[in-house]
Amino acid sequence: MEAPVKSNQSPLQSLKTRATVFTLAIFVLGIWTLSLFVSRSLQADMERLLGEQQFSVVASVAKRVNDDLGDRLQALQTIAERDVALLANPTALQAHLEQQPLLQLLFNGGVFVTRPNGIVIVDVPLSAQRIGVNYLDRDFIASALKEGVAVVGRPFVGKKLQAPIFGIAMPMRDAYGQILGVLVGVTNLGKSNFLDQITNSPYGKSGGYVLISAQHRQVVTATDKSRIMEQLPPQGVNIWVDRFAQGYEGWAVAPNPKGVNVLVSGKGIPIAGWYVLASLPSAEPFAPIEQMKQRMLLATLLLTILIGTLTWWVLRNQLAPLVATADAMTALANSTEMPQPLPNTQQDEIGKLVMGFNRILQTWGQHEAALQRSKDMVIAATDIITISMTI
Repeated sequence: MEAPVKSNQSPLQSLKTRATVFTLAIFVLGIWTLSLFVSRSLQADMERLLGEQQFSVVASVAKRVNDDLGDRLQALQTIAERDVALLANPTALQAHLEQQPLLQLLFNGGVFVTRPNGIVIVDVPLSAQRIGVNYLDRDFIASALKEGVAVVGRPFVGKKLQAPIFGIAMPMRDAYGQILGVLVGVTNLGKSNFLDQITNSPYGKSGGYVLISAQHRQVVTATDKSRIMEQLPPQGVNIWVDRFAQGYEGWAVAPNPKGVNVLVSGKGIPIAGWYVLASLPSAEPFAPIEQMKQRMLLATLLLTILIGTLTWWVLRNQLAPLVATADAMTALANSTEMPQPLPNTQQDEIGKLVMGFNRILQTWGQHEAALQRSKDMVIAATDIITISMTI
């Protein structure tokens, strides 16, 4: 009997290998697509939910700042209208303003009054030493004197206080509407002030608030006090800085001026032309999502390995009869002996193949038997003829 011919079949040509690879590829494509879709959807939903929550907080903060500034404007307007007659007597006006404790509660940097030329004639408290100083170079005072409207100024370093401050200028008019001077309330940002109630409250673990003058693109105050009077990047450098400065109210996930990706919401403060931002590094609110993504990645990898192993095991068992049939057919082609019929316990397509192979063996056996009988008959006939010729 000849030795069976060894198969030179490549593993990639194996039906089991190809079926396993194709099945696994389809499964992996499906599960990874699903994983990506779920991750993206979850990220988008969480961004929207957290953004809306953050914006509601910012809207509340902005309203509070707007109301606080409104109270201070109202106080200045009341005094400016009531005490305008005292401008002719600076000493009397000085004494009168010193008797107004509410002003010093509202303005921790004090108040002062200037003539139309910008020179201070009344200063509370006197320790600020602003009398005689000309503030016409401050744009908010110049605007109040020129346009006759109350103006909330940008932050600047005080000439006498030598600290970052901002002022609110209220024109003082006579009965004919002529501007006789301006009453200015000063808030010292270097000391405890009414804005600290907001900025000193951290947002999350690492976030905070920033109050910005939109017109001047300048930070008024912030949770991080080192940012007071910080100038924002020029227009065109950061699209979201530009959008918020131009009046956008809402939330976004975007890089801040320092390049850190943050969840940020902004709301305008119309009374001052400012806006307030609440900013939180995106790594903090989205940390649970990142952890979930990692868990999904691990679960996907484990499922991929498990499904691949199970697919290989199932295919190996299911295709075992087919492999046995192929081996038997190879042996049949290279052998002169009749192989034994293959066992068949399946009723599927592979079972039909085994049944067909067994029928071939049966038919081949019958043909071999008939051929052998024919040979025997020929031999017998030849022997008879030979004996007859000998006799």
